[in-house]
Amino acid sequence: MWDYEEFSQWLAEMYHGTASGDPYRAGAALARLRRLFDSPVAAAEFAERYLGVRTTG
Repeated sequence: MWDYEEFSQWLAEMYHGTASGDPYRAGAALARLRRLFDSPVAAAEFAERYLGVRTTG
């Protein structure tokens, strides 16, 4: 359960951090978005967490 809560908070911060008026939060949100587009590993982890799919291992 906490995994999903943390992911939800992370996702909300990524989507809304740029509108916070705080330069740090805005920069961090943009860095997270860039990482999703630039890193296949980050994109795959995001997809797994977004869909609620757990990998074994």
